[in-house]
Amino acid sequence: MPATTTKRASQLAKTVLFLAETNRSPTIEEQRALCEHAGDLLVDAGTVSFLDLPKALARAGHRLERGDKIKIYDLACLPINTMTLVRMMVKVLRQGIAVEFCAPKIVIQPDAETDLFRLVGMLDQHWRRIHGMKTHSPDAKVGRKALLSDDQFPAIQAMIDGGATVSAVAKELGVGRTTLFDFLQRHRAASDN
Repeated sequence: MPATTTKRASQLAKTVLFLAETNRSPTIEEQRALCEHAGDLLVDAGTVSFLDLPKALARAGHRLERGDKIKIYDLACLPINTMTLVRMMVKVLRQGIAVEFCAPKIVIQPDAETDLFRLVGMLDQHWRRIHGMKTHSPDAKVGRKALLSDDQFPAIQAMIDGGATVSAVAKELGVGRTTLFDFLQRHRAASDN
């Protein structure tokens, strides 16, 4: 029984050869000559971007599944940001899809115990952590920046006491009437306490 299951899985497994050309890569024809094997599904980057590959294959009736493989000639063929490539590789590896780079003869198996799989995952985690530190500083204040500052209250109150309407003051300050009403209520309540 296990032999039949293995045979069935290998018959269903597909290999997708993603062909993309940059000014630093071999031509599409050269890549095909070096990488293509009988039965490979060919996908040209002229019609599908690497990031959209899984969705495009699914639309064409060739959904990527566990046991499948994506082949690429070399990194020089992919005109995408390195971290975008790493995130894409992590995504497909976690789905059980292998990634092969033909020229350097590197195959990354979707096995969390292999060094290459763990390295790709670590690079993804590192990038996310660094990106998070850059975009979410621990010193950052939560919420939107206040449109009106506390030190503006006396001047605003003086304008209103002088006969200006809340609408006119709000327009002059470049804020909405509701924002100014809330600001005034908050400061008047604080002065009453």
